[in-house]
Amino acid sequence: MENLDWLLQQIDELEAQTTTFANQALLEATKDIVKEQAKRIEQAEMELDGRIWSPNKW
Repeated sequence: MENLDWLLQQIDELEAQTTTFANQALLEATKDIVKEQAKRIEQAEMELDGRIWSPNKW
């Protein structure tokens, strides 16, 4: 989570320095992608944990 927070903070700083709308839109889209990837990674980890602890696999 620390890496995610750091990356989002860096993108925010770049966005604050950017003067063109196109670059701001690109950085906003980048933040959305980063958040979605983090969500999918978390879901995959939770699925893996669930499969490991499933009584059907014992």
